[in-house]
Amino acid sequence: MDFIYRSHEWLADRISWVQYPKPRVRSLDGHPHGWRLRWATRPHMNRWLAFCLPTLCLFVPYIGVYLAIGCVIFLFAYFMA
Repeated sequence: MDFIYRSHEWLADRISWVQYPKPRVRSLDGHPHGWRLRWATRPHMNRWLAFCLPTLCLFVPYIGVYLAIGCVIFLFAYFMA
């Protein structure tokens, strides 16, 4: 994200018709805003569903193993955050 913002600034410096990007606003109190706030206040997943979901993915033909591995990685990231 920072690369896109910096490249937009660089283009605005060199090309007259490119407008500068909006300034990025960061909270001074440290509380999350936007997508981080939505992630922090997300409804919790049912733990029994999370426990059974990788096993249920194994019943999908051909790609079930890959879905189960992806599901375990997603659940790890979901519950660690």
